[in-house]
Amino acid sequence: MKWIAEHKLFSVITGIVVILCLIIIISFLTAGGGTFLGRSINSAASTIEKPLMTITKSVKSNVSGIFSYKKLQKENEELQAKVDKLEQEKIDLKLKKDELKQLKKLSNAFDYEPFQNNSKSVIGRVIELDNSNPYIVFTIDVGKNNKLKKNDIVVDGNGLVGKIQEVGKNQSKVVSILSTNNSISFKVLRKPSITGVLKGNGNGELSGYLMDENSRVLKGDVLVTSGIGIYPEGIKIGKVKSVDYDEDQQLKIVEVKPTVSFNGMQKVAVFYEF
Repeated sequence: MKWIAEHKLFSVITGIVVILCLIIIISFLTAGGGTFLGRSINSAASTIEKPLMTITKSVKSNVSGIFSYKKLQKENEELQAKVDKLEQEKIDLKLKKDELKQLKKLSNAFDYEPFQNNSKSVIGRVIELDNSNPYIVFTIDVGKNNKLKKNDIVVDGNGLVGKIQEVGKNQSKVVSILSTNNSISFKVLRKPSITGVLKGNGNGELSGYLMDENSRVLKGDVLVTSGIGIYPEGIKIGKVKSVDYDEDQQLKIVEVKPTVSFNGMQKVAVFYEF
């Protein structure tokens, strides 16, 4: 009884089906509707049959609807999986194109004259950044196993990146030209007799001064390494943004934008002597 109470709908339908079966059997035994009893039974059967058919159709419709929903849900999930796969393939393709683009730019570094005769090079991938000072000091995935040592020169296809500061077995720390502690001797490409010193200004660019305060430097002038110090001569550093005169220090000050784009930089070339 407890089971019947818990499954009322099922019990009612089962009961109706049993009664209908009994009526049909009795109707058959009484030769259909030829007698009063037969007609009464047929009438009762018809009365019971109509709501039963309605219930049956409703149940069938609901069951069909459930299966249709499940099928549609599965198709949607399969379609979403295909969309996700295509989106990932699109991202992977973009990454490969970006990497190829960087490698093509990086190939320009091998044309630098200072490195053509007595140096070899290795390509390094940026694997770690200092979040507080991005690209001022960063780590690349090449080191002593690649014959690198402290003060080896780091460049990309656009110019000077910096130098190796520390060397590990399979990785190295690079201090870039953006560092306020990394001084670089420069000369003006347009007029090499004009020289000076640059270092990072803490804002992602470079600041420096001219050795001769009377030298005439123009906005847009390209600055290259002078060859004084550890950096070989002739590597592009940046372009002059502005020129001012500091009365207190009696120096001509230059603000410079690096030719290297540090944001998003992924690969660099390291040149070492052999």
